[in-house]
Amino acid sequence: MATVPSNQTPILGTLLSDLEILDRITRIDNDSCIFITPLIDPDVQLGPSSLDVRLSTKLEVPVTLDVTHIDLAVRRQADSVKARVERNFQSRAIEPEGRFVLHPGEFSLGSTLEFIRLPCDIAARLEGRSSIARLGLEVHSTAGFVDPGYEGELTFELKNVGRLPVVLRPGLRVAQLCFFRLSNVERPYNSKPHQKYGGSVGPRRSGIDKDPELSQ
Repeated sequence: MATVPSNQTPILGTLLSDLEILDRITRIDNDSCIFITPLIDPDVQLGPSSLDVRLSTKLEVPVTLDVTHIDLAVRRQADSVKARVERNFQSRAIEPEGRFVLHPGEFSLGSTLEFIRLPCDIAARLEGRSSIARLGLEVHSTAGFVDPGYEGELTFELKNVGRLPVVLRPGLRVAQLCFFRLSNVERPYNSKPHQKYGGSVGPRRSGIDKDPELSQ
């Protein structure tokens, strides 16, 4: 694999190019390596300034049959905010060769097939692929920032805004990661005392119950 030429000095705060991404994911040093596994086909997944990531076999699907709303009010409630959020989802697993149909207007949580670990000087941005978006499928339209020091699988927010059902299969490249070099990070994500999503395996439901204004 190609690496960054030794005579090129990286510029802090810039978007990593394909050569710089390759350099980072092939490093042996854990303190500077962007760890991603499994990386099934780098030639297909690596773009000029991003790396495509794939859909896993796990889903969190909203259940609306007996749920009228999600109430985030704290006071005068018989159960916790966490319990109210949890009741709204069911876990589903798809066979590796199976499929999942997302109908118009439906929303689900999926996750990356890849497990990633970012060093303390690299942040990432999770964005949907244009080819997928043009079919009416929104992937992680909000909250796509990944902090330096994060470790785990990444959760997708999947929504079909088109007029036709979209068939999704495990292993499909649905999103892409862009990487940014940072400096002077005082507290990476894995050092935060109240991190919500570190070490995620599979899609993680909302951790809004850990927000100070809702957990008091």
